[in-house]
Amino acid sequence: MLAGGNDSFTAIASGGTPPYTYAWNLGDLSPTATGNFTTHIYKLAGSYTVTLNITDAASTTFQVPPRVLQVQGSPLNMNRWSINWNITSSHGIEISNVTYGGILTVRDALLNGVLVKYFQQPPGYSCLFFDDLANDDISSSIAGLSIQFLSGPDPSFQIRAQYNPSGIGYNYTQDWRFYNSGRWDAILYVGHIGCGWNHTYQPHFRISLALGTKNNDLMSQYTPSRVWQNVIWEGNYTDNGNRDSAYNSTQWRVGDGRSYYYIDSIVVPWANDMPIIPAKIYLVRDQPGELELNINPPSTIPDPIKFANGQLTYRQSIALWYLPTFGDHWLYSVGAPPIGQPSLVRLSFYPNGI
Repeated sequence: MLAGGNDSFTAIASGGTPPYTYAWNLGDLSPTATGNFTTHIYKLAGSYTVTLNITDAASTTFQVPPRVLQVQGSPLNMNRWSINWNITSSHGIEISNVTYGGILTVRDALLNGVLVKYFQQPPGYSCLFFDDLANDDISSSIAGLSIQFLSGPDPSFQIRAQYNPSGIGYNYTQDWRFYNSGRWDAILYVGHIGCGWNHTYQPHFRISLALGTKNNDLMSQYTPSRVWQNVIWEGNYTDNGNRDSAYNSTQWRVGDGRSYYYIDSIVVPWANDMPIIPAKIYLVRDQPGELELNINPPSTIPDPIKFANGQLTYRQSIALWYLPTFGDHWLYSVGAPPIGQPSLVRLSFYPNGI
């Protein structure tokens, strides 16, 4: 469990004389909860002892054996990783000052928002949204914040945040996934809620990596001539479709000339009949305060390319904006059972020399 998550507790009783009453002591000095089902948010990390008394109609009380819960906070220390994280007001779960094996690897990463464009005839967008991933959406989602563990050749764990605001037409799940090998992923799942018009989603990730001295950073892109070309200036470096098979089929890399994170983008839309749109990476100088305003609906199309002012980035402190785009179309009502798999966006960072 993670501090700030809205977790659920369920009791099942039988025997005695129904109906039953329930009294939960959740171990953090909060008021006693009642009912066979309750939810609770632990605001602080710690170890909590939960007790439950069930009383039947004949006034016979049964005490369920106490359960000890461990609630994790920030930093999250696990499998050589140390991750500072926080629930932001509108940018999802932000991670910062992330270290692997005691070495700083990520200065800061967040999801600024998700641009959604709906299209009708004649051609042109008919409505525009810039969805935020807000803290109130997590608190309204039962078990919406959790740690999950994944097995496999390279075991991993992830911080998962689910955003399911009731009565609002979006459904997002954000994962920060960390592998035993030092690889890490930024992941977003997009559900199919809203109207059936054709529309596109464009998440806006902002990521600042840390590899050596920040004033010695550089970015390279893999070119059609099968070489890594260093990037000199701020700007848009859209996925050109070429991959370096020697480094996990990657398209970009960021490092200090000796150590690198090799970067690959995966976009798997549910509506695979929609046009394929190459993902963008904007390279910018890492300037404080350069975030897009979360105004919904926006008056103009949000685009972080406005932060690229033609400045020199070679051997400078840099940051990346990752903007994958994919199409969708679905007719679905809030509260109805979901149909079909969610669309997936994943940006993977493979360490080399770190």
